[in-house]
Amino acid sequence: MDFFSIAILIVGLVVIANIINESLSRRKFASMKVLEVDLECPNNHHVLGVGYYHAAAQKWFPYPWNEYREDRGYYWNGTWNPEPDQRMVAKSTPPAVEVARVNEEWRKAGPAQATSFWATVEREGFGTAIRRSEGS
Repeated sequence: MDFFSIAILIVGLVVIANIINESLSRRKFASMKVLEVDLECPNNHHVLGVGYYHAAAQKWFPYPWNEYREDRGYYWNGTWNPEPDQRMVAKSTPPAVEVARVNEEWRKAGPAQATSFWATVEREGFGTAIRRSEGS
């Protein structure tokens, strides 16, 4: 075998290994859920890779409820509005169809990526900004 044939063989093996790994990951994540049916969700509940829950609409959207942007206004229920939404819906139960959609989108985004993201989050509250050092 010449060098070119060996290189093609190695590339082929790497591609096949990636395909098998992807297939195994899909199978592993197929039964995983980020949400359950009949679970009450708070307003602005975030699901990584999906978005934010707007309790009044009982649906997830890409931006938080009442997020403000100077050039667009306030975002709620899928549109930008000149005024903030005044409804104070603390939580609601999303319909089963929406729960299924969110679980599917979350699986497409990759639960392993979500796990690695949260592993990098520092959980020290205010961090070093309020720590006292000796003598202070």
